[in-house]
Amino acid sequence: METKEKTVKQWLGDLASTNTSTEYDERMMQNLTRRCGFPKSIVTCGIVYLEGYGDPLPINTMASEILKRQS
Repeated sequence: METKEKTVKQWLGDLASTNTSTEYDERMMQNLTRRCGFPKSIVTCGIVYLEGYGDPLPINTMASEILKRQS
């Protein structure tokens, strides 16, 4: 079976268009948010904590917000 690599934008689009996530998605989102200026971000159980604490944001909503701000 052949798999094609996705771009980050494609991955974010797929994540934003669903209401589920995987451990892979959590690792990718944590890596992305840390590289984008949130070094203490934590992503667990489909929830993103940008400052490592405080108000949580669903991972799918975070993906959607990143895509909106990119345009």
